[in-house]
Amino acid sequence: MSTNRILAVVGGLLVVAAVALAVFSGVRYWGLRAEENSRDSALQAATEYTDTMFARNPKTVVDNINKSMDFLTGNAKDEFQKNVSEYDIATKVKSDKIVSVVTIQGAGVMSNTSDTAKVLVYMNLSTTRNTVEDVQIDPSRLVYDMVRRDGKWLISAIDILDDDSLKSRVQKAETVPSGAVKIPSASSSVPVPSAPVPTS
Repeated sequence: MSTNRILAVVGGLLVVAAVALAVFSGVRYWGLRAEENSRDSALQAATEYTDTMFARNPKTVVDNINKSMDFLTGNAKDEFQKNVSEYDIATKVKSDKIVSVVTIQGAGVMSNTSDTAKVLVYMNLSTTRNTVEDVQIDPSRLVYDMVRRDGKWLISAIDILDDDSLKSRVQKAETVPSGAVKIPSASSSVPVPSAPVPTS
């Protein structure tokens, strides 16, 4: 085989490799962009949905319940529907003139793909009943499991975290990890020398 033919074959292989690399990089880039965009849209949807689900007002309570049913699915929808019926929320809000205002203290995406997300929301719920003087503030931490269907984010599960549920999730280590350094107790700490007394 002549030198020119060898160079042509090598050149062709290099071109094919370069094209394959470009295609792989492009697919990877667009995949990462899709995940990043989905992270932003899931976070925005989660904060909006939180306000719709938990804000209460005699004038808008029925409308908010109906809107919530549109973006809930699976267990989240079943539980929400059960609570609405069991506690007769719409009637209670109207009769007791309950007004609840949602304040999002913080929110973040814990994990996501282009079509799924787990979102943590820190929410304060300020509630008044009959009179504005009687204000109750309830801090809550919510974890949503979300799925995207036909371009719309839906909440499939809601986990409300309180102090008790957080304690139950903390696992205490049975054995000390290798390389761990024991923190000295107050009794075994090195004494701090006292300041010298000035002499006259």
